[in-house]
Amino acid sequence: MKQSDDRFHAIWARDRLICRLVAAWSWFAVFVLTRGGDFTELAFGQDYSFYLAGLWTLGGFFFLTLMALAGHPWHTDSWFLLGGATVCVWHWLVGGPQDDSKYLFWLAVCAAYIVFVLYFIHANGELFRRWSPGRRTVIAVAIVAALASCIIISTITCLRYLTFASPNYDFGIFVNMFHNMRESGLPMVTSERDGLLSHFAVHISPTYYLLLPFYWLFPSPLTLQIGQAVVLMLGMIPVVLLARHFGLSGKTTIVVSLLYAFFPALCTGCFYDIHENCFLPLFLLLTFYFYETRRPVPMYLSAVCVLGVKEDAAIYLIVFALYLLLSRRSYLHGLLLLVMSGGWFVLATHLINTYGDGVLSNRIDNLIYDPDMGLLGVIKTALVNPGFLLTQMFTTSGGTWDKVVYFLQMLLPLGFLPFCTKKLSRWLLIAPMLINLFTRYQYLYDLGFQYHFGNTAFLMYAVILNLPELSRTWRRSLLGVAAACCLCLYLCAVVPRLGSYVTRWNDGKETYARMEELLDTVPEDASVNCSTFLLPHMADRSEIYEIGYHGDKPDVDYVVIDARYQGWRDTMKAYLAQGYEVQTNEPGLIVILRRAGA
Repeated sequence: MKQSDDRFHAIWARDRLICRLVAAWSWFAVFVLTRGGDFTELAFGQDYSFYLAGLWTLGGFFFLTLMALAGHPWHTDSWFLLGGATVCVWHWLVGGPQDDSKYLFWLAVCAAYIVFVLYFIHANGELFRRWSPGRRTVIAVAIVAALASCIIISTITCLRYLTFASPNYDFGIFVNMFHNMRESGLPMVTSERDGLLSHFAVHISPTYYLLLPFYWLFPSPLTLQIGQAVVLMLGMIPVVLLARHFGLSGKTTIVVSLLYAFFPALCTGCFYDIHENCFLPLFLLLTFYFYETRRPVPMYLSAVCVLGVKEDAAIYLIVFALYLLLSRRSYLHGLLLLVMSGGWFVLATHLINTYGDGVLSNRIDNLIYDPDMGLLGVIKTALVNPGFLLTQMFTTSGGTWDKVVYFLQMLLPLGFLPFCTKKLSRWLLIAPMLINLFTRYQYLYDLGFQYHFGNTAFLMYAVILNLPELSRTWRRSLLGVAAACCLCLYLCAVVPRLGSYVTRWNDGKETYARMEELLDTVPEDASVNCSTFLLPHMADRSEIYEIGYHGDKPDVDYVVIDARYQGWRDTMKAYLAQGYEVQTNEPGLIVILRRAGA
């Protein structure tokens, strides 16, 4: 009886009354949003009177009061409050600005949503303390989350290809490479540098061979798009294993696994199609896990796999080696990893500079005074003029705040947990982000590209290391902040992209099918010069070039021109003047020219 009286009095406590009132108002806001219209316009919702808003809010207040009086032990007011706030956030971020201001809007929404999430966590503290999911539940949630994220990423990237939105750079080159790998076992490409060469002359990435068996069985560009998503989500395995190794509770492990599965930088990093970087989270996290569990042989094997991703992937292992030396006092493994990764980096860059196309040091040329020094110029600048490095950290070529936004995009969805440690030497695990901040190459600090996968592995590792050292209150609060910001950024950066491609596919599937039919009329053994967005659909041949780089050279059997974009007539006229004949001219879609006698 006393327990019932206490519950009755708690329902009328001031914080519960305020919560109930705000919850009722939030559902009125949901009602207004669902009626349609552009909420970014001042005129939106102005046709609703104060009386209607007041009546709706009061009606909702009385309904929630009845729910609370029903005697349910849960803090029902906070559940309705969070529900209303979440639906509002969904509408705001999915239907909000999609221009350059969208991430500033995301920050504003995050600031408000965090308040509701933290209140919900505080109000339901007893419920969370009682909830103790078992091992099977944790594994089930991790698997479901990984599968869901994999499906969403695959859907977006596959629709990107199917709607002819994937260009030669950087998808057509890999389709051409995998075709040649399937035929000859060699990573030869013609569309990457406008001539036959090995892709390894540009980037040494033998890790691509891990996907070759799947491409050999299913020789389709879609296999590569799906493969990227699967490889990324395999990183969930070491994430859960690390969490278990450090004794994180079941519910904390669930939150960490959800943060990994839906970490925005992992998802959006796939939106420019497949890249070898997708292997970094899996191999780096395995390296960390095997180090922590004192299994040196698989640790070094994982480290070798990291080096096989790309020549500059050695930098990640160098950072990890420095962390082992300076923070963990693990001198043997630290020195061995440092020598191994540093030696490979020197050898690989030498090979590319000597026999290949040269290392792409232009991405950090803002740190190199003497161009003849190459990457060594960066080290010299860091040694003799560290102050200049600081001037570059948040500076962009356009004088924007993009790097600051990028910094927040990487750390807010993790609740800044990588910084939450008394061991300042552990901040070395955040150091790889400096690669993205010191450059003026804008794609390195743009969430829509593939340059964040390695950073994500280090940040997740730091989160798992730091969580056991925090008090229950801080751990719960910071994970709540992380979950709120992760959801908000996912709704802002991922969900609209999914909706856009689904709409684009549904509206134009007949057109895309017709385009595929036209491209199929070109013989598989013919050499082709092709427009960039058509090239991935024709790259399963030994010789194909991109018009933008190959020009109008009359050295191919067929020329395939994308007539959806301006400038196609100039290319057509140039080839007709050199004796090519029109095979197909589909207005507004595709023009196919054939060399006389081909």
